[in-house]
Amino acid sequence: MLSLLRLMANTPYASWAGCEHFGLRELLEQGLRRPEKVRVAVEEMNRALDDLGITNFLVDSIRKESPVGADLNHWVVTLASKADRSKTYSFEWRGSTQ
Repeated sequence: MLSLLRLMANTPYASWAGCEHFGLRELLEQGLRRPEKVRVAVEEMNRALDDLGITNFLVDSIRKESPVGADLNHWVVTLASKADRSKTYSFEWRGSTQ
């Protein structure tokens, strides 16, 4: 699951014909200047999981953890089990500021 989410984070938004909600790269980059885009990225990631038939997990949150002006942006994505929301899994994604 975490590998799939990393792939989604690095894929251009809506670029995969197999799933229109797959791909978050531009949304996360836009989230640097427009925080509401991070919320949209969470929603799109969850739509993509549903479209792919992955119904036992959901993206709980995405948060930026890099300092202002950093060359690479550090994001933490938290995945939760739908059966037990207290069970969460996180991964880090680093994306360029460009």
